[in-house]
Amino acid sequence: MSDQSPPVPPSLLKLEHLRIRSELHFAARRALNERRKEISDQRTHLRQEMAKHGQRRETLAKLDRWMAALDAVDAVVATAYDELSASSGDVGAYRAAAEHLQQTVADWGLSQ
Repeated sequence: MSDQSPPVPPSLLKLEHLRIRSELHFAARRALNERRKEISDQRTHLRQEMAKHGQRRETLAKLDRWMAALDAVDAVVATAYDELSASSGDVGAYRAAAEHLQQTVADWGLSQ
């Protein structure tokens, strides 16, 4: 007995591809936002340490180096966030396609 099922429409496969890219986008965005918060928390901690150690030159020099490292890491995270924002078109395309699919299914009387 041969399989008589119709082929899967390419548009459905494209929708799934866009859904995956959308999920990856939001997962990466959450991760980058968490990293930004960690860096901000570390900066706050460093500022408190700097205030606490006042005039201790050696300690302040170490804290300054740590702050410079945080600034450099923050720049990398900011660049990654900007690059991620540039890919948000896939998210919009997925949402539009998903809404269109839902409406089409409803028009066919197949929605639940």
